[in-house]
Amino acid sequence: MKKKIDARKNLRRIILNLHQYTAGRSIQEIAVKYKIDPKKILKVGSNENVLGSSQKALKAAKNALDRVNIYPQVASDDLANKLKKIYKLKHVDVFAGNGMDHIFEMLARLFLNNGDETIICPPTFSCYELATLWSGAKPIFVPLLKPDYQLDVKNILKKINKKTKIIFLCSPNNPTGNSMKLRDIKAILESTDKIVFLDEAYTEFGNRPLARWVDKYPNLVIGRTFSKIYGLAGLRIGYAFMHKSLGTYYKNSITPFVVSTVAQAAAISALDDKEFLNKTRKMVKLGKKYYYKELKKAGIKFLSSNANFIAINTAPLKGKSVTDKLMQKGIITRECSAFGKGGENLVRITIGTKEQNKRVMKELKDIFV
Repeated sequence: MKKKIDARKNLRRIILNLHQYTAGRSIQEIAVKYKIDPKKILKVGSNENVLGSSQKALKAAKNALDRVNIYPQVASDDLANKLKKIYKLKHVDVFAGNGMDHIFEMLARLFLNNGDETIICPPTFSCYELATLWSGAKPIFVPLLKPDYQLDVKNILKKINKKTKIIFLCSPNNPTGNSMKLRDIKAILESTDKIVFLDEAYTEFGNRPLARWVDKYPNLVIGRTFSKIYGLAGLRIGYAFMHKSLGTYYKNSITPFVVSTVAQAAAISALDDKEFLNKTRKMVKLGKKYYYKELKKAGIKFLSSNANFIAINTAPLKGKSVTDKLMQKGIITRECSAFGKGGENLVRITIGTKEQNKRVMKELKDIFV
């Protein structure tokens, strides 16, 4: 009798207990579950740009289709050089990736060994933890300080030891939307030589971008994305600012051809479409102003945001119960328990158009008032 083969025994031990990344719910999924016409479902749970994409970027992407039989640039040099020129960077390299999460997965490849540690400040983006665990390292959690969800600098510095390799920070933070105090980020950078990864996925919505800080702090790596304000989430393209002292090692370790020709072309043109960016910023600014006013009138607690979303505090209700009720009405939002400690009573809502915001607000009032 042929011996039964169990291929699972070849898995790394750390993989056995990993969980899949919890993504926002899709329109198709909700349409089937609640028997709702997909055209009537509003998706404001993943912080995508509800205005769509830059027409300049789409045109460039379509033109690039004529070249998809040829491999793209290995390290997206044209895009990197354009970003260097825009930000007038001197001692900084720019690297593109298949989404920003690919960037910090690469950092894990560079810096993390089995038994190493990273520091993560929940509630925040859960992929920092996944990248840590995939590498066989251990995440050390230092929760953000309530009620403003700011960095607990004292305890972050206290947790740093010989095993610490990367400190993950997010500003504006996902899912709370607030920017971290510059003095706190600076205090961490000036107190350690560990790698500090700063996630600036939402910086274009009102945060102060810190790309030039990389010149001064060689241990600072800043991640950005084209998924949010640029409306290119489906093309999966992110990028990082990294000091030249690390750039060579990163370049020698990258997965080649990771950003498609189409994505590179779209990103380069998206950077030039100021009209689309300003239109998006205006929509988000007016949308937040509307939410602040209406949520305050309804007595629903919320957090001020520097991103393209707003987080409401659902206590004493669990965030999941609120998102479930909204989904039954055809509105997809994001409950935040997957973001770690402190996220179980938060619901994240992407800022939409005037009509979309009014629809969400109407249903929220029915739940809370």
